Amino acid sequence: MYFRSLISAFLLTFCAVIAQAGEIITARAWVEDPTGKMTLAQVKQAPQTPFENAYFTQGFSSSTFWLRIRIDPRNVSKDAYDNELVVRISPAMQDQIQLFDPLDQKNTPRFTGDYFDWANDEYRSLNLNFVIPIGDEPRDIWLKLNTHQSTMTMVEVMTMEEARAADRRQEFFTMMYFALLIVCMGWGILSYFTQRDFLIRIYIWREVAAISYALVVLGYFRIFTSGWLPASHLDAVSNYIVFAFVSYVMWFDSWLISEFKPNVWLIRLLRGLSLVLPIEIALFAMGYEAIAVILNGYSVIAGVVLVSLAIISTKAWKETKDAPVDQRPVFPKSFLVGIYSVVVVFFIFNRLSVIGLVHAQQVSLYVVLVYALLSSIAMMVLVLVRAQRLRKRQEYAQHQLELAEIEATQERERRIEQSNFLKMLAHEMKTPLSVVRMTLGSAAIEGRAHDVVDRAVTDMNAIIERLLQVERLEDQQIIIKKDHFDLLAMARDLAISIPHGERLQIKAQGPIVLNSDEQLVRVILSNLLDNALKYSTAGTQVNVTLTEAQDSIRILVENEIQAWEVLDTERVFDKYYRGDHAHKKTGSGLGLYLTRSLLKLLGGVISSSSSDNQVRFEVVLPRIAK
Repeated sequence: MYFRSLISAFLLTFCAVIAQAGEIITARAWVEDPTGKMTLAQVKQAPQTPFENAYFTQGFSSSTFWLRIRIDPRNVSKDAYDNELVVRISPAMQDQIQLFDPLDQKNTPRFTGDYFDWANDEYRSLNLNFVIPIGDEPRDIWLKLNTHQSTMTMVEVMTMEEARAADRRQEFFTMMYFALLIVCMGWGILSYFTQRDFLIRIYIWREVAAISYALVVLGYFRIFTSGWLPASHLDAVSNYIVFAFVSYVMWFDSWLISEFKPNVWLIRLLRGLSLVLPIEIALFAMGYEAIAVILNGYSVIAGVVLVSLAIISTKAWKETKDAPVDQRPVFPKSFLVGIYSVVVVFFIFNRLSVIGLVHAQQVSLYVVLVYALLSSIAMMVLVLVRAQRLRKRQEYAQHQLELAEIEATQERERRIEQSNFLKMLAHEMKTPLSVVRMTLGSAAIEGRAHDVVDRAVTDMNAIIERLLQVERLEDQQIIIKKDHFDLLAMARDLAISIPHGERLQIKAQGPIVLNSDEQLVRVILSNLLDNALKYSTAGTQVNVTLTEAQDSIRILVENEIQAWEVLDTERVFDKYYRGDHAHKKTGSGLGLYLTRSLLKLLGGVISSSSSDNQVRFEVVLPRIAK
């Protein structure tokens, strides 16, 4: 409600600024001159079409239009102390207007428009003006309008005193207007200093474009360029600014809306439509001014349609309905639709009046400026809300990062303590284990008791060694030392040294020579063989097949398991993982984890599978280590 009231007040104020003509004009009519060559005498004899209010429009047309304005000096206020009237014409972008006044005793043609320097105007203001005598009797003055812009033109006649007062009101209003635009741009600049966001950056340039556009439409550009920009170039530069403003606004809107997951093709079409700018500039430069202006007008309508469809097609709110608040769009969809609805209504109203599809009203001419201001404020609100939400997201992400860093530090400290503990434990246990083994060798323990104790000591040594190897691996303390060695000879040697090695059936066509780290390969192969012997069915054979290709070798280890035992192929290589049936045997859960990690270090891979009570581990190792 407040927003609607603000818009109404804005329009009423603007109407008050422009509606100052009183009853000096008593009748209006127009004549179309398709050839542009009719004389005033011919025009007076031609059929005339009356028009009601101060606004005349026939859309875009290549014809010349003659406007008949009947003025009655008897309606001039008796308090007027000047003997002159001001014919006040807007907008200031109209190309060329010629005045014909029966009381004009001079034979010099009288022109105004943006084809002519502002300094040469008869009465200088933000509008186009002629100064005529009041006269004693009602009379008709004629205005000859030539333009490639829209023919929508407002004509007023007022006393010199009324004109000066209207100018002061208009200047005050336009200064307030520019102040609001500058506030929007200044907010964008300040926000960009605190948050280097792409959307804020292009919003700043959007405001620059909006201010430039307003300078052209309100007549300031014609004033500021007087004396240094040739009048022959003023019209072209003014139109280029208008074209650029329209294209940039569509390009900006495409980036803003794209954050809410609209239909991709609608956004592509909207951005493609903004590329009409070079075509419009080329057409204008080649002399097809009217075509360029018409193309710009219709591209605006197409852009408004695409923006509306793109907003309707957005999916961000639906897709994040159940997501955390910080992952949802920065404002409700109704907010976005509401703001763009106001903008669209204003702009369509202006465009339809400009093109001539609807009858021009008193505020039709300047409603586009209302659009520019309201859209700037609306975009500032949208970007402001978005920036606040993004800042909250960044603060939350920063908080999470700090927590993660604290956890990482604590984890690192725990790992250091764990590593130191394991090193201490390994060092302290190796000496007692050596003593136990020496005592075992000299004691009178024989038979099964000797084997059980010896196996226990061997298992404890293996667990300690694997813990130390994993620590070195994760601390990146392992350095690859390449050397040539025979893999088959290594396998046969391991079959002799590890417990129950007699169950191994090693198959190979001959010696297999590798250029790799012999110690690491030995650990890999030892872990595979030990794992197969430990967890296979007691007394069964373990098959080890070694084959070679041109650049790699393949190790296949197969063993039999009980029917009720299941191999979890997805977790078997995880650190500390042990299957349910494995807990009956001594182990650390590090053997296969260490095997895969060392293979990765050497450029190899390992995989596992099971079927028909058979478990298979397959290793592919490059013949030459990385």
